[in-house]
This record gives sequence, structure tokens and C-alpha cells, in this order.
Amino acid sequence: MQYTDDLFKINLSRAIKESGLSNAEIARRVNVGRSTITQWVKGVSSPTQSKIMKIARTLNQEPSWFFIDHSKDEAITKLSFNQKQLAIAKAVDPNISEDHLKQILTYIRFIQEHES
Repeated sequence: MQYTDDLFKINLSRAIKESGLSNAEIARRVNVGRSTITQWVKGVSSPTQSKIMKIARTLNQEPSWFFIDHSKDEAITKLSFNQKQLAIAKAVDPNISEDHLKQILTYIRFIQEHES
């Protein structure tokens, strides 16, 4: 359970930063106190399922997004591959190493460049 709690707090913090909303505004929209948002971000407590739904709506994310490890996505984004290429590579093996993922995506790019 700790792993999903860690993913949630990391992704919640990321979504808050990307949204540009203050903790106070998020708290108002989710109908909780500002300190509750802080507790969720720090991992001191976890929201109920209904609050996760409200958080997701407020931050324009799917509820499941908060429980996904996005670390590989960030590494690939830095390499400027598009989402279609990323989806293809992850379909090969969802637990693929970063090095193998880079190789696959480089190969996909090579094929695309030589199709025309």
C-alpha cells in the first residue's frame, strides 16, 4: 500500500503544480480544508475515493493517473518522442528498462524517417 500512497502524493503534487491552482482553491473545490490538501501532498493521510474523484476533476486528470508511475514518461518526454511512439514502446513491455525503451523509440523514429 505504501507504493500507491507514494505514487499518489508525488502525482498530486505534480498535478497541483501543473494546474497553477493554489492549495486553498483546490481545497475549496474539493470541499476540504487547505491543511487536508497539505496532508495528502505530504502523505500524512490519504483521500477517500470520492475525494480522489473530485481532485481528479479539479485538476483535469483521470483518477487512475494519480496511481501511475510517470517517471519513464518524463524521461521519454525529455527525449522528445511523441505519445504515439511512447505507447508503442510500452506495449512491447510495460516493465521495460529505460535503455531498452530508448532503443525501441530510436528505432521507431528511424523507421518513420525512412518511410518517405
